[in-house]
Amino acid sequence: MKLLILAAALSLGLTTMAATSTPVINPTVNEKVLKTFHLVFADAQNVQWSSTKEYNEASFNSGMIKTRAIIDNNGKLIRTIRYYGESHLPSNILYKIRKKYEGKEIYGVAEVATESDTNYFITIRDAKNIYKVTADNSGSLTQTDKLIRADL
Repeated sequence: MKLLILAAALSLGLTTMAATSTPVINPTVNEKVLKTFHLVFADAQNVQWSSTKEYNEASFNSGMIKTRAIIDNNGKLIRTIRYYGESHLPSNILYKIRKKYEGKEIYGVAEVATESDTNYFITIRDAKNIYKVTADNSGSLTQTDKLIRADL
């Protein structure tokens, strides 16, 4: 009986320790990469790393925005990709989209930022169609595709 109680207590203790232990960071992510990541994305949650020989990619949430960050092995931030809704679009782009696509819904945005520029890949939809639109920082819009909705 004592052995059964001891085994149960040991099992419970190990389960509790495992549940409260700190997650192990991917050992292939070096200190330079982690320093850059923590400097720029201090509020990151649910971080998942993947690495190649030259780059490291962190996928995480920053508030309600899903984000991917690509950092090279020297700690240089190469690119970020953020996924969000219309409320996070810059006002000059939002204005032009709403004016040109009046009455249509902005369904989603993928923002791709590099050292030199930022582009916005915007999905817009109405009752019949889906429109793929690309915008740059200046608000220049280019419709890249128009598709008939198949989800109706």
